[in-house]
Amino acid sequence: MLRRFLLILPLCAGLSAQPPATRQFLLQVEPVREDFALNNATAEEMPVLQAHGAYLRGLLAAGKLVSAGQAFHPRRLFGLIVVEAPDAAAAQAILDADPAVKNKVFRGEVIPYRTVMQRQPAAPGTN
Repeated sequence: MLRRFLLILPLCAGLSAQPPATRQFLLQVEPVREDFALNNATAEEMPVLQAHGAYLRGLLAAGKLVSAGQAFHPRRLFGLIVVEAPDAAAAQAILDADPAVKNKVFRGEVIPYRTVMQRQPAAPGTN
């Protein structure tokens, strides 16, 4: 038991010694239309989806977007967007300003989040 405690202690000490991270939030978004798929977007949805992509690129350029991606679950498509914001209200404002949410193509949820580990980008020319 003591051996196990001594093995875990350095990990716990390292976690508690870290400075507070920038506040991160997971924005989980999903299509409002039940049968929505990327290959069956309507003529009305296409410009909204293009604006959604431009919005995410703007968040990236502003340093607010950590990552964004699509999940292709067998039963439904959804997106996961990680943003940095001072608090949940600011993260909600980021979600609410998304053109796909404003135009009711997507709906979303704000979930407090913290990146614990992340792969560092490879150095140029090492691939």
